[in-house]
Amino acid sequence: MHVLRLLAEGFLWFLLYSVCGWIMETLLYIIAQKKVVKRGFLFGPLCPIYGVGAILSTVLFYGRIENVFLLFLAGSAVCTALEFFTHLILEKLFHATWWDYSEKRFNFQGRICLKNSILFGIGVVVIVRVCQPYVMDFTASLSDAALFTTALVFYSILLVDLATTIAALKNTVMLLQNLQDSVGEHVQKGVDTTDEYMNALAARIRSSRVAKAARGRFSAVRHLRDAYPKFAMKRYKEAMQVLFDKWDEHKDEDEKPQDK
Repeated sequence: MHVLRLLAEGFLWFLLYSVCGWIMETLLYIIAQKKVVKRGFLFGPLCPIYGVGAILSTVLFYGRIENVFLLFLAGSAVCTALEFFTHLILEKLFHATWWDYSEKRFNFQGRICLKNSILFGIGVVVIVRVCQPYVMDFTASLSDAALFTTALVFYSILLVDLATTIAALKNTVMLLQNLQDSVGEHVQKGVDTTDEYMNALAARIRSSRVAKAARGRFSAVRHLRDAYPKFAMKRYKEAMQVLFDKWDEHKDEDEKPQDK
């Protein structure tokens, strides 16, 4: 029972910090871009990487490192490594990049950068020394019934969200693969692939019901493109251009209400 309770408490900590990370990223994006965009990989209001980072920091550093500066350095190192390997894993699994820091100073392979590492270190100090004691006291005060029920409900919701997100992304990737093959066939046949041709091809694809769904409000790729301006799928670069970029100039026309 002790192990189950610890796992349930840890899961709630993960959710809390994932939601807080999502709120922070959304607010920062509003300030920087002057528009509201739902951040995060999942459809729900979560940025799991923040939750994982907070749990790792708690397990590794809570009650173990008292010196604030050492905690800052250790937290910065762990969270920077987490960001690097998360970027690498997502790239290998989906052949896509969610973020790219190549334009920032002191970056490494565009996956990590010094600015974020410093912010991670500060965040770990705040979590471990300020927030986590109160969070642990709160979850410890919950009865077994309340804790397990809450954890089970949110765990079920998270599983549904994760399954829905992956399924939507998989369906869109299949469409992109088909488009990529089609574009590749045209290129191999020596067909003109200038902007004029690509725009004409995009116009034809645009009328497809499947293509509209891929560009729709609930499309996983559309969501990721809005949430992460640097999002790119290198394997399906030409297909992404056909499906999205060539239509950007028509976006406003598509979204205008039609006269009855």
